[in-house]
Amino acid sequence: MSLVLRKSSPNITRHKLKREYKNLLMSIQALPGINIVGTNLDKPFEKIVDGWNGVHIFFTVREDNNEGLFFLGRCLNKRYWEHGNKWRIELEVNDDPYPNQMRPIVYFLYRPIDKNSIPQTKEIDIIEECESLISCMNRHYKHEIFMTNYNMSKDVYHLEDEVAWDRGEKLNTLGL
Repeated sequence: MSLVLRKSSPNITRHKLKREYKNLLMSIQALPGINIVGTNLDKPFEKIVDGWNGVHIFFTVREDNNEGLFFLGRCLNKRYWEHGNKWRIELEVNDDPYPNQMRPIVYFLYRPIDKNSIPQTKEIDIIEECESLISCMNRHYKHEIFMTNYNMSKDVYHLEDEVAWDRGEKLNTLGL
């Protein structure tokens, strides 16, 4: 049995996504205080490149718990992840108050893609980077010294049995 960071939500399952993209979104959703609110990963890759200039994963962070944001930022750091120089977290502040009385801040995980770059970024590159980030996040979660030094409680992270989850996904695909 292999426990991995994974949490489903309607904001993820409503999209038709490649398995690797869905797994990345559910891994981020499993972090404390983070709620995925949207993504462009449900679009064709050409539209992600031409229309959006890269990958966008939109999320909010609960004001009373930014541990997940810290965790994600640490995992994206180029010292700990080989693709950390390509991805970043940005934020946008809106004027409209949110119904939950939190500040209207939307964060987004952004991976710019320049269609004129040489070599050109292909969808397989993004898929491999997503899988690599998931691995990095799970390594950080299992890193006792990291979790202890930053006073992070493993109890607030959402874990799933990877084998059981994959089995359930296959059964759902077959309509069983």
